[in-house]
This record gives sequence, structure tokens and C-alpha cells, in this order.
Amino acid sequence: MGYYIDEQQCYQIDPNTAPVVLEMFTRYSEGATMQELVNLLNSWGMCSIRGGKITLNIMNHLLKNRRYVGEYNYRDVVKEDGIPAIVLKELFERVQERLAKNKKAPARHKAEDDYLLTTKLYCGKCGSFMVGESGTSHTMKVHRYYRCVNTKKKKLCDKKAVKKDWIEDLVVSYIMKAIMNDEVMERLIDTLMELQKRESTDLPL
Repeated sequence: MGYYIDEQQCYQIDPNTAPVVLEMFTRYSEGATMQELVNLLNSWGMCSIRGGKITLNIMNHLLKNRRYVGEYNYRDVVKEDGIPAIVLKELFERVQERLAKNKKAPARHKAEDDYLLTTKLYCGKCGSFMVGESGTSHTMKVHRYYRCVNTKKKKLCDKKAVKKDWIEDLVVSYIMKAIMNDEVMERLIDTLMELQKRESTDLPL
């Protein structure tokens, strides 16, 4: 992603995907998580080399790929500025620092944050997916929110972003009200009992 090979077998910047690569580095350096970036690329219809969906492994490889700062690696020889750079070295190093920090941090304190409503929340204006994003203010405070995919990539929607905590708390509140209904609760219990029976039946002797 980000390059194509010309007739002389040289790397050239792909004008269609290079801006996407730069966007991923920029967003990650500003506080977005890898899962958010994966969700965003998939919502844009981006694919892997083999035509599959973008995964965390692919995103991790992308953010660590020194080719994007212009390094060309042939066997054991590394040539700086061997190919056109897409990402400035300063930005690349900021991303590497954050990746290293997340790798060392205990799981519950990692900067990677879960967005519970990813693939479940739809824009009220255009009906497209809303995906989790984050940004850092001038005070270095990280703000997390959900944004319609059409407001960023294609600019086909003017729906404003909604705060992550607010919308997730609201959804949980409605769910709790719904399941407190006696009839709904009985159906849930019946379903759980049935699942428990199936698991017991499937256990090996």
C-alpha cells in the first residue's frame, strides 16, 4: 500500500493509496488506536494485497514499515532514500515510540481502547457506519468519539461526531431498561438455559 512498481521495476508513489498511508501514521500519532484504524480502512473498502480485509497484523506491519520513510532493503543492505518517502522520519519515530509504549504497558493500561459500538452504530443522517476515532487537544487530553465514515473520506455527510462515553452510556441505559421487563427477562433465562444444556451435551466424555 502506498507504492506501485513502474516499468523499470522501481518504486513510485501511488497517488491513490499514499495519502491513506500518511493518514494512518498521522492518526495513530494523534491518539487513534490500531483497531480504530483497521475499522476505518475496512469502512473505506480498502483491501489487503490478497483482497481480504485489513487486520490488526496488517496495520501493525504498515506502521512499522521503514519503507515509508524511504528506506530500501535488499537482502542485508539497507539504502536510505532508496525509494520515495511517504512519511516524514519525525512522524515515523513518534509512531514507533507509541507502539513501543503500548507493547510494554500492562493490558488494562494500554492506549488501545475498545469501541463497543463499532459495526453496530449507524449514522442517523445517511445510514452509514459510525466508527470510533480519537484525537488529542492542545492540552494533550485524548478525546474519543464516534464519527460517520462518510464525513471524513467522501464528505457526503455533515453528521457531527458524538462523544464515545455519552453514546455508549445511553445505549447501555436503554438495554438495561429493556431487559428489566419481566417477559424479556424470562426469554433471556430460557435462552441461557438452552445454551447451557447444549454445552453440557457437547462436552466430551
